[in-house]
Amino acid sequence: MYRLCALLALLQGVSAFTVSPLSLQSTLISSTSQSKLCSSPSPDASAAPSSATATSTQPPSYVRCGRCQTSYLIDEQDLGVSNSRRLECTVCGHSWFQSKDRIMRVRNGFQLVELPDLERERIQTNIQEGRDPKYLGEIKLYVGNISFECTEEDLKQVFSEVGPVGDVSLVRDDTGRPKGFGFVTLRKREDGMKALEQLNGMDIKGREIAVRESTN
Repeated sequence: MYRLCALLALLQGVSAFTVSPLSLQSTLISSTSQSKLCSSPSPDASAAPSSATATSTQPPSYVRCGRCQTSYLIDEQDLGVSNSRRLECTVCGHSWFQSKDRIMRVRNGFQLVELPDLERERIQTNIQEGRDPKYLGEIKLYVGNISFECTEEDLKQVFSEVGPVGDVSLVRDDTGRPKGFGFVTLRKREDGMKALEQLNGMDIKGREIAVRESTN
């Protein structure tokens, strides 16, 4: 299920993942987290398999970038005989000295899922603009009466017609089923005002969404 992640500084074409609530195939109670995880094949993965790829009851291990909070699937053996190595984040370019005793393990109730392109793009845009990598935007909107068939990508496409979107999240219950409402953050406040005027009452997949500024 998990692929070997060799030294991050050597990785190319990395695919990113995020620690997120478990989906319906699990009986564990889900909870929320915004930590990122990624995995990538090692340049010599076929010759040197890692324990991270083997079937085991032990949860996968990962490390986290201190700048953008993106984390990476990695095995203790990948740090070498010295049990430490300097690593580089492939999302924001930050590098740090990683020791074996600071490696973390995925907690119960979480699984590895692919990091959305929106999050990767947001982090990189923030860095280019000199902002905090975790910056989402100037205005957060509540979106209600959302069709259960609607996805985060559907909402992103609709709100992107108004302006750049920083974040989209659908609220789900413990089984992973959407509750019918969510939140969209736009990078510019003026675009958020346009969304209130233009998108409130719009029909998306058979339901007229309700849009208002969030108080959260």
